Amino acid sequence: MEPASAQEHEPRFRWQSLDVAVFVVFFVGTVFILPSIAYLVLQFLQPGLEITDLSGVQLILIQAVMNLAWVGFIFFLISKVHHQPILRTLRMLPTNNLAVIRMLGTGALLAIVALVATSFFPAPTDTPLQQLLSTTPSIVLFVTFGIFVAPVLEEIVFRGFVFTALVDLCGSKAALLITTASFAALHFFQIGGSWPAVIVILFISYVFTAVRQRRDSTLASAILHTAYNATIFAASVVASILGMTAS
Repeated sequence: MEPASAQEHEPRFRWQSLDVAVFVVFFVGTVFILPSIAYLVLQFLQPGLEITDLSGVQLILIQAVMNLAWVGFIFFLISKVHHQPILRTLRMLPTNNLAVIRMLGTGALLAIVALVATSFFPAPTDTPLQQLLSTTPSIVLFVTFGIFVAPVLEEIVFRGFVFTALVDLCGSKAALLITTASFAALHFFQIGGSWPAVIVILFISYVFTAVRQRRDSTLASAILHTAYNATIFAASVVASILGMTAS
């Protein structure tokens, strides 16, 4: 593992506009093509399966495969196309500014702020996310993926690659705004387009990106993201238990 001081004094690899263009094409293609391929495979295994019959577990696994495909493509660009070290290029190595305990506490606090803020607005009903979490297996898989896998994969894509590349191409201010908006857009349809929830996600995304920028560490924003998700899920479990107790 490289010491933080060595990282800071070595010239940093700089992304080019072609890298971003190629990734955008791959990203969009994956969103449209990969679910179709997954559906055809499932239909072959389960003849007569309709797309509306896909279970929550199957949909979560398809999303996981897409996330892994995006990260895999980024790794390919870094290691095979540009011959750069993956972790250093993505700023995923520990730095002097990491402050793990502070990141965990900040993530938990952000989750509490988000829960309090959304409590003032009517909860959206029948959202894609609610439909997804309709069975115990899908809930368990979603929570496991959401705490232990998704934060790292999403941070690699958005704060490790997208933010870093946009800083190289158009400066830190534009990179901060575009990364914030693109991350929120990824979650837009999960919440059924609820604008209060969108505003909260934009704020959370802005904080994640600002921490990534300030600490110069994608690992820091990944820890923050993990703590945020874990707190949200823990609060949901506690609320469910209290609801069952009250009834």
